[in-house]
Amino acid sequence: MKPSRAIFVVKGGAITPLGDLEALWRGLLEGRVAFKPAGRSRPYVAAHCEIPARDPELSMRRCMALALESTRELGPGSARSDRCALVFASTKGELDQWELQRALRVKPLEPGIVLSEMASELARRLGIAGRVQATSTACASGSFAAIEAAEMLEDGDADEALVIGADALSLFIEHGFGSLKAVSLAGARPFDATRDGLTLGEAGAAARLSLQAPRGALGRLVSFGASNDANHISGPSRDGLGLALAIERCLKGQDAGRIKAICAHGTATRYNDAMEAHAFERVFGRRIPPVFSIKGSIGHTLGAAGVVELLVSALVAGRGVIPPTAGFSGQAADEPALDVVRGRPRDVGPGLVLSTNSGFGGMNTALLVGPPEVA
Repeated sequence: MKPSRAIFVVKGGAITPLGDLEALWRGLLEGRVAFKPAGRSRPYVAAHCEIPARDPELSMRRCMALALESTRELGPGSARSDRCALVFASTKGELDQWELQRALRVKPLEPGIVLSEMASELARRLGIAGRVQATSTACASGSFAAIEAAEMLEDGDADEALVIGADALSLFIEHGFGSLKAVSLAGARPFDATRDGLTLGEAGAAARLSLQAPRGALGRLVSFGASNDANHISGPSRDGLGLALAIERCLKGQDAGRIKAICAHGTATRYNDAMEAHAFERVFGRRIPPVFSIKGSIGHTLGAAGVVELLVSALVAGRGVIPPTAGFSGQAADEPALDVVRGRPRDVGPGLVLSTNSGFGGMNTALLVGPPEVA
């Protein structure tokens, strides 16, 4: 869907295993990998993010701390507080705190660990008095939040919207993905023939969307699409039809030949990456744009992933350079052929970038991002 009004990514901020947004960008261009062992006989994880100990309470609430820290680069917005909306995305919020309180038989349980309460607390701390919403659509949460925020602007419910995604590493998440045998013991290698699973990471990311384009805006959200293939509670549709539908909705009325790159979900699981390759082939045929994934560098950051990748896509669109996919050396012969960027950055010039995400329950999203001045 192409919105009738221009929606700009004014500013972005992130706290990731490679650092803030600019440090992340430099690390991606250098092909750096932030994985480290989690312990004997346990898989690798993306290195923990360093969060300044400004608030003792937040040191126990890592997800909230990641969310708040990611907004520090944004600065004040231009809209009145009651015309600024907030959409918060997370797969689990402060579920670890809930588990701890339940184990300690704390009654009543603290309401602030519920996702909607976390969104309200973020709005209070950031001085936002407009519409507040929380979304959790598994690993596509961040990009769904961006779509919801864009629709608020499109409908006139707000003049600006802050999109925040955050998730922290936890045993709950590690055990959950471990039970699905989806975690790599050696480190994620997106789209590689030898890939054997994802690497878990943690991050917080924030993007300020606006109907106004101030000087120095990061980019523009040109269009978006979403779908649900209802295939399986945790497994992607192997034929890629659901994701292809989301991409087709996103690209309706657009010239697909103008797309310079695809920022893929690229989790490095056997099923996800094969599904994405099939979806790209369905949409683009043999003219698939160059593909890259950042999960070979910082792991799968879950609820933050879609927002982090929106910001990285805006940087690629504006700076015209595609970062290499860490861990990729060659693709399996039985999968649709992709031009996966590897080894070194690739100069393609400024232009449009497609960002895709998928999540449990059949969730699929596609965001088309361009430089601020793109038509």
